Amino acid sequence: MRRSVLLITLLVTMAPATFTQTPTKSATNDAEQAVLKLTQEWLDADEHQDRAALNRIIADDFLGTGPMGTTVSKTDVIPREGTGAGGHGLFISGQDLKARVFGDTAIVTGRGVPKSQQSERPELRFTIVYLKRADRWQMVAGHLSGITPE
Repeated sequence: MRRSVLLITLLVTMAPATFTQTPTKSATNDAEQAVLKLTQEWLDADEHQDRAALNRIIADDFLGTGPMGTTVSKTDVIPREGTGAGGHGLFISGQDLKARVFGDTAIVTGRGVPKSQQSERPELRFTIVYLKRADRWQMVAGHLSGITPE
C-alpha cells in the first residue's frame, strides 16, 4: 500500500513536467528571425521617420539609454508630428546582428554604422530587448553606445 501511494505521488508530481512543451529549435529560429526582421524594420522606420511603424514597434513602456548616456522613453525617440526629417533619426545600418530568444523575451545585439561617410556620428553598438505581447514582438528596452575609433 505504501509503495502504491509513493508511486502515484511520483507519477502525479512528474506528469506536468512530461507534458510541458519546450520550444523546438525551429520555433526558436523563427522567433530569432522575427526579431531580426523587426530590428531592420525599426532602423528603416527611424531613418524615414515613419511614426506609425515606430509606434507599432516600440512599446508604450519603452525605456532606453541613448548614445550619450541619457535615459529616453518612447516619446523621446519618436519624432513629433509634422517635424519632417530634420536629423532626428539615427541613420545607421545594422550590421553583425545577433538574436537570442528566451521564451517571450528576445535580445538583439548589433553594430550601427552611419549611412553617410560625412556623418560626424560615431559607430554604435546597440542592445535591444523585445517582449512578445499578444502574439507580437515589441521593443521594451534599448541601449546605444558610441564606439570610439582605435
